[in-house]
Amino acid sequence: MRFEYAAAAVDEVDEALAYYQAIDPALSSRLVREIEDAVHLIQRFPLGWRPIDDDLRQRRLKSFPYSFVYTVRGDVIGMIAFANSHRRPGYWRDRLELP
Repeated sequence: MRFEYAAAAVDEVDEALAYYQAIDPALSSRLVREIEDAVHLIQRFPLGWRPIDDDLRQRRLKSFPYSFVYTVRGDVIGMIAFANSHRRPGYWRDRLELP
């Protein structure tokens, strides 16, 4: 399976990493590891996390208030958002045509 990332999802990852880097570089490193682990598990088990709507799924991180919102279409996993759980719910819904 291959990944396609919405540009906004990439921006959200970058913003989260910068935020935690400014607080403590060790936190940023932990976030990187959790992101890598989550992406790896999504790739291995794309249907393994709870559906939140039709073909949308959500994989939450363990130690940070973020989750990946993604779709599975054939052999493509489309990352819609790296959603912060402290933001308004569903703010990313206007991205559903992406990627």
